[in-house]
Amino acid sequence: MGTLIGTSVAVGAGESGTRPRLADIGAWLTGGEKGAVVHAHGLTGDVDGKVVLPAGTAGHPVSVAQDGDTTLVLDERTGEVVRIDTSQLSAAQSADYGAAGLQLVSGGAQAYVVDPAKGTVQQIDPALTTAKGTPVDVGGRPGAAVVDGEGTLWLPLPDSGTVVPFVKGVRGTAIKVAEAGHDLVLTLADGSPVVTDRTAGVTRVLTATGVRGSFDLGDAVAGTDPAGVLVPAGTDGSAVPVLAADTGDLVVVDVRSRHTTRAQVPTEAHDLGAPQLLGKRVYIPDESTGRLLVYDTALSALAEPVQVTKGAGELELFVRDGLLWANDPDGADAAVIDADGEVRHIAKYRAEVPSAREPGDQPVEDSVPTGIPAGPVPPPAGAPDPTAPPSGGASGPPSGQTPGPGPGSTLPAPEPGAPGAPQAESRSGAIRITFAKALGATPQRYVLKGAAPDQTVTPDGVGPDGPFTFEVRGGSCEEQYSFVVVAEYGGGKPDKESAPSALARPCIAPGAPRGLTVTPSEGGRGGTVTWEAPQDTDGQVTYVVSGPDGAVETTDTSRTYANLRNGDTHVVSVAARNAAGSGGAASGTLDLIPRPQKMNIVNNQSNPKTVGIREKPTTQEGERAGSIPGMSSPEVTVHCKVQGEELTQVGETTDVWARITYQGISGYTFDAYVHSRFNPDVWYCE
Repeated sequence: MGTLIGTSVAVGAGESGTRPRLADIGAWLTGGEKGAVVHAHGLTGDVDGKVVLPAGTAGHPVSVAQDGDTTLVLDERTGEVVRIDTSQLSAAQSADYGAAGLQLVSGGAQAYVVDPAKGTVQQIDPALTTAKGTPVDVGGRPGAAVVDGEGTLWLPLPDSGTVVPFVKGVRGTAIKVAEAGHDLVLTLADGSPVVTDRTAGVTRVLTATGVRGSFDLGDAVAGTDPAGVLVPAGTDGSAVPVLAADTGDLVVVDVRSRHTTRAQVPTEAHDLGAPQLLGKRVYIPDESTGRLLVYDTALSALAEPVQVTKGAGELELFVRDGLLWANDPDGADAAVIDADGEVRHIAKYRAEVPSAREPGDQPVEDSVPTGIPAGPVPPPAGAPDPTAPPSGGASGPPSGQTPGPGPGSTLPAPEPGAPGAPQAESRSGAIRITFAKALGATPQRYVLKGAAPDQTVTPDGVGPDGPFTFEVRGGSCEEQYSFVVVAEYGGGKPDKESAPSALARPCIAPGAPRGLTVTPSEGGRGGTVTWEAPQDTDGQVTYVVSGPDGAVETTDTSRTYANLRNGDTHVVSVAARNAAGSGGAASGTLDLIPRPQKMNIVNNQSNPKTVGIREKPTTQEGERAGSIPGMSSPEVTVHCKVQGEELTQVGETTDVWARITYQGISGYTFDAYVHSRFNPDVWYCE
């Protein structure tokens, strides 16, 4: 059972009885060193609430699961789960799950505790923190799980190469996503679970019924230790950043547009963590320096890094409410970054926490910045103002600096520099190359090298003022290409080449096939599925058809099924795939349940005897369930037909019996009185 705990809550020095209020845009950050969690305002970076966790938590690693107004904290060393009541800023209840190394995840008003060592999933009550039902054995050692906005838990099982959904605590059908033993990691992107097979270098988008699309990461991760392929647990939009820590290959896969962007970032002497994407920037935690490396995809260049901590240490990153949060889980430092790249530093352990506001006070939310860049930070007390003129009226340089050139002197000409490493974006039928301009001397123009004979480059050259973009059209989707940007200086100055771009294909994963139709065969027992090619098809397209006989590959745009059992339904899906992957599937249902038909009794108008409706299709077993009067041909509902006892009556010999309903009575009638065998719309019952 959960227990009410008496941990302390700090909300400043507000008057007794004043209800504290947290910012609507904010996040809870861990502080394992202090045994506390703090709430920070997303638009100011101010700490506006603090909860001291139960005694003995200080120094333990803790994690936070935030879902709406429900915030749960897990002591990863003891297995204790504590609920934080965010509306009252109080520590409410707790439950002890008695094991180290657990994972706590929540979403959509559902919460779960995953025990990787035991291979179990335990649904818990997020309000009471207590267990709901008994733990479910998942049959293997699970990886890190995610919960989507509907409350469905998605759990990777690398040993079997599957991902298992849990809907409201109930285990669903495992989805095959990889070969057994492959390293799997999950990301929640655009509300959908995305699994990255770090062994094979493939990213797949999942639904409850299977794989919706796949994207080939190609040579970006080939040969890399799977543990060094870094992927976040969640992103704010539909783009998933993937980083090969050994080589610095950065891939951004947009699972909605199916575009793939590739670039290079420095990795030498860096201890990097999983990247995060916000807006046009990719943030990569560098735990060797306590900084975030920043790659700007709009500029195709590294931006100024963000210093979060004062030295080396762990950094956890997550996106919430359109803001990127970077936290030192064991220290005092954190930061929040908005989509424009503006950074606000957070002092988690400041002595005074903002108090609850009194009547008449202006809410903090009404005076915070709204995207306007912050002004310059004033220098510390006693420090010289960098904008002020030198003291004493002297006009020379400060002491210790080399004097600049005097009147009439000539500055040395800047040296020619190389352009920045190109960024390659795969598009339909093309590759878009963007690059950063060269530093130093101004070139006459930039040109692109590396295009194959069957490719065209537009424009022929880029002027010194940009735009710094080339488009390469043509080439084969089955091939990958790399390019170099050359800065041409002329005047006897040497040209300078950029580093080569990452490899990219002139294609994107195709969308879902169009116009899918499923038509049952005459009499059932099979059917035909037809479809049209996706609208944006590049390269050789193969279709993966999943149906009654499993997954089959074909280059045709139809597939026929036979020898199936009537009475069943089969979901059939078709996904188009090229060298870049598959971006969606179309699906339909092959419904082989017989359709009831309205028919009239025959060969009975001059027959004074009744026509039997029997329990079984024979006169040797069972009894009559009812009968049809003689000298009549009423309408009956014919459900299907079966093979039964062979009889000869009213001049006809057959072993077919019709399953009918007449005036609410159902059973089998000899087909000489129904003629269902002559109606192609009446199927065998099976």
